Amino acid sequence: MSVYTSLSHIQIESFISAYTLNPLISYTGIAAGIENSNYLLKTVQGDFILTVYEHFTADELSPYLNLLRQLGQHENHYPSPRADHQHRYFKTLENKPAAIFKCLPGISVIQATAHQCQSVASALAKFHLSSPSLDFNKENPRSLDWIQKTAQQVTPQLSAADTTLLEDELNYQLKYPTQHLTHGIIHADLFKDNVLFVGNRLTGLLDFYAACFDCYLLDIAITLNDWCVNQHGVFERKLQDAFMLGYKHVRNISQQEEKFLPILLRRACLRFWLSRLEHKLYPRDGEITQEKDPEQFKNLLLQHRQFEMHQ
Repeated sequence: MSVYTSLSHIQIESFISAYTLNPLISYTGIAAGIENSNYLLKTVQGDFILTVYEHFTADELSPYLNLLRQLGQHENHYPSPRADHQHRYFKTLENKPAAIFKCLPGISVIQATAHQCQSVASALAKFHLSSPSLDFNKENPRSLDWIQKTAQQVTPQLSAADTTLLEDELNYQLKYPTQHLTHGIIHADLFKDNVLFVGNRLTGLLDFYAACFDCYLLDIAITLNDWCVNQHGVFERKLQDAFMLGYKHVRNISQQEEKFLPILLRRACLRFWLSRLEHKLYPRDGEITQEKDPEQFKNLLLQHRQFEMHQ
């Protein structure tokens, strides 16, 4: 993630002493994402990730770390938090909660293959199937209500064409409630930069801090909208087919979910178009930050709308 909290070698070494990771060999701020501060730590015990939570209180953070701890008991591709010598999964650093994670092997892919799409789809489906056994309960903070409120907030700063598009799409989405679809815990941000591979082997599912309770189909749509887009920003239907094949091999999808997938592909575009507009129009101060382009999801939304018109 971006680095908002600058830390010194001495501060980090003092912090990790409670985890028996001293001495610290080196550390590097990681400039990716937009929410927390992350550092790659090289220690005599191996490589670890230090995350400083910029917008979570201790009480808000605890459920997410507990979710990761539960997930890590069943699969080794989840970033389980490391406990310190007092069995605490986070401590305070610069008056903010912070946690240590083992650095998982692998790298994120820039352009996904059909095989990689199937792999991440299978992992997502397994996560969805595990949902009923997990102790986690948080409503989606980026729901349709949030979309409506954020649309009102950003509209005065949009062009006439973007305002028309936004209003039309919002009116369309309001016609399609999703309460009847199967719900559970979703990742809600499973972009390519949150998945690690060693070759074609999936080795990491990262960044569960957007996890919430919503329909599984929304999670599928969010994931498709990143994994199935080529280097030119064009949505590849063949990659979608590969993804859905991998997902259905693990978890069955109902006819209602099939019917609503095009709607939620558009809703997911709308959600990320607005959240990126919000970040762009109301930026946070950070030493190393990465601004993500809202136009990417506006253009993808236009593609989905155009595709539906020709079906």
